[in-house]
Amino acid sequence: MNQRGFMFLSAVFLTIIVAIMAQILLNANAKVQQRNSTLYLTAINLANEQFAILESGANINIPDEDLKSYNGVKENSEPVKFKVFPIPEDGNKYTVKVEWTVNGKTETLESTKIILTKNND
Repeated sequence: MNQRGFMFLSAVFLTIIVAIMAQILLNANAKVQQRNSTLYLTAINLANEQFAILESGANINIPDEDLKSYNGVKENSEPVKFKVFPIPEDGNKYTVKVEWTVNGKTETLESTKIILTKNND
């Protein structure tokens, strides 16, 4: 009789431990996904900023501070650095390529747009 009670309590404690571990893993996964989406949105903003510079016809570089993202990064670690490459194609068509590296893995975003400058109107 005592043996059954012990087995039931063991099953309850095991279930509680597994539930706590699952919750910890799900929270960690959500933080990683949030950081990745933040980096992707930063890359989109940098590409749009580069298109605005191209549309203005100015020969401006994006400031180095705008090419770094501190979002989701621990205080003592290095910021994520982005590289922006405007690539002219046929006529007024431009492709902007944004690259960043996290944990040794390089991610890339490419966006293409037709730019009409004041000289082309």
